[in-house]
Amino acid sequence: MGSVRRRARRLESVLSICILAILLLIGVGVLLKQSHYDIGRFGTDPNAAGVVEAQNNSKLKTQNSKLRKALDPLAPQGFGTLSEIEVYEPDNLYEKINGKAPLYIESDFVKLFTQRFISKDDETLWMELFVYDMATIKNAFSVYGVQKRADVELLPSMQFGYRTSEAPYFVHGKYYIEFIGSSESAELFERMVEVAQNIRTNLAIDIDTEIAELSLFPQENLVPGSSKLYLKSAFGFEGFTDVFAARYKLGDETVTAFLSRRSDLQDAQLLAESYYNFLIENDAVAKPTANKTLRGVRAKVLDFYGTTEIIFAVGPFIGGVHEAENQEYAEKLAVVLANKLSQAAEAMGND
Repeated sequence: MGSVRRRARRLESVLSICILAILLLIGVGVLLKQSHYDIGRFGTDPNAAGVVEAQNNSKLKTQNSKLRKALDPLAPQGFGTLSEIEVYEPDNLYEKINGKAPLYIESDFVKLFTQRFISKDDETLWMELFVYDMATIKNAFSVYGVQKRADVELLPSMQFGYRTSEAPYFVHGKYYIEFIGSSESAELFERMVEVAQNIRTNLAIDIDTEIAELSLFPQENLVPGSSKLYLKSAFGFEGFTDVFAARYKLGDETVTAFLSRRSDLQDAQLLAESYYNFLIENDAVAKPTANKTLRGVRAKVLDFYGTTEIIFAVGPFIGGVHEAENQEYAEKLAVVLANKLSQAAEAMGND
């Protein structure tokens, strides 16, 4: 009886060992299979992400190389380079322009290239060039409009350009460009203008640099160079994106008109309603209007802390007047703008 039990235990041990061996072999097989797992069978190339990243990096390097090459010969007559070209990206832009970096980053900033030039005859005369790659001309124009100071002199030779007593500022395609000088000097300013001309000659941009929305503003009484673009949160309203504004001189008053092209009529109407509600929530008071044109486009007229706001939607456009001191002038400008946008909508087949 004892020998039978011993044989049974030996048999159980042998079976246990065999089962463990089989499980071990199965586990090894699974590991080997996983090590040769073909994710491509499911439409995904494990190397694809790396290839795309490499291609993107290569493209960026090529673009940076072209820009560096374009910036190299920019030194004006009688000046040499004071430093190597420096490059800043969104994550370290604050190191160069601390305090202003959010403005550029929120406008889809890509890269900043800077270069310093110094006079060969007077080392106290030097300038630093800032070339901001803003990805699109709209982004560059937006930054230009926000940065532009009051009562500046426009540069008629440039699409978007102005000068102060110290330096020129301008947009060149997707680039926003400005200078900092060591002093307020006529000679230094002339050399900056020379650099600006070199940029326009050497730095290639897209042929089409028009901003279509600017042509939608009525030209009569328009204050030259007053147009600007709010990419986000225009007039403090978070939903107001891609809003263009321009100032008009009517009598002794300056009145601001605005417009934005949306995806379609419904989108424009919804945004107009949202902005109206935003103003009401912030203590604006709706006012009636006897103007037939404004009533025809269902414009909303409001008193906002003693100023007049007008909002309407025409086709895919939202338009209006912002914080006008005089309601009569506000309605007069709103009518002209509404007629201009109506014509544009009809031409697009969105009447």
